[in-house]
Amino acid sequence: MPSRKKTPFEWWRDRIKTLTGYKDEARELYKKAGKAYTPGYWALLKLSILAYYIDVYTVIAKSNFNRIVYVDLFAGCGLNKIKIGDVEEIVMGSALLAKKIPRNGKEFDKIILVESDSENAEILENLIPEACVIPGDCNSLRVIEKIKKIIGELPRTHFLAVADPEGLELKWSTIKTFLEMNGDIVINYMCGGVGRIWGNVHSSSTKESTKESISKTMDEFFGTDEWKNCPPPPEGCAECLFDVYFNRVKEFREKSIPIIVRGIGGFHYHMIVGIRKTKGTQRWISAVERVKNKVENITEDEIRRLIDIYRGRQLQLF
Repeated sequence: MPSRKKTPFEWWRDRIKTLTGYKDEARELYKKAGKAYTPGYWALLKLSILAYYIDVYTVIAKSNFNRIVYVDLFAGCGLNKIKIGDVEEIVMGSALLAKKIPRNGKEFDKIILVESDSENAEILENLIPEACVIPGDCNSLRVIEKIKKIIGELPRTHFLAVADPEGLELKWSTIKTFLEMNGDIVINYMCGGVGRIWGNVHSSSTKESTKESISKTMDEFFGTDEWKNCPPPPEGCAECLFDVYFNRVKEFREKSIPIIVRGIGGFHYHMIVGIRKTKGTQRWISAVERVKNKVENITEDEIRRLIDIYRGRQLQLF
């Protein structure tokens, strides 16, 4: 008898359990590091999707390429301290998940972690000594050339790059470099943050010199000034900006898949999975499309229930 398909809530519940399954290890590492990034609750959703994709990617890519490499362009310190209500938990960040999630025999052959904060870079070196930690700005030519050199050391190397900036720190020229190479990339696009900065361009209270500076940053982020064609607020919508960005990605990755990750009170952001189509069946494309369906169909009420499970107040499904 075929197994019953999981509901979006059940799928999310299993993903959250994956993250919390490492909580004792994360706490011990936190004692060693003495530092953790403090994001909002939505980091649980983002990390859950990333952990799932790392598993799918490594299983399939390891069988099709001589070597697979993980690249984290904003690695942080490797740990997150997430507070929801009166509960505070230490959770592994993307860099540590790249080490922990892959199954035996499916591990990344190389883990490259880029971090601009020198203290965070030192913590990463201590937490993941086998990783190649590159201190510096991921947009710098020095950093990009070093990553390209490592990836190009052996033929038939494929990579998974993760770009999770807080705002507009990631320049399009950097993304374009990775899109032109043989690998996949996951981009976290914080539409709310981009939208707020965009709004300042059109605000009457913003100084002209500041507007010029913001406009230059926006040009570097989008790699074009097409964002200026979006109708200004309040008539315009920040989603127009995302469309500009996503269409830019699709110029290089036709199979790119956007995933809307919804939170509470209308909060949401986009995760873009940029996939390079290769010969033969690319099963992880289907896997990402299934994830998209699960993620985008969860309700706000179910997200609240997931948070209750995270808090430990609701141990059963219902």
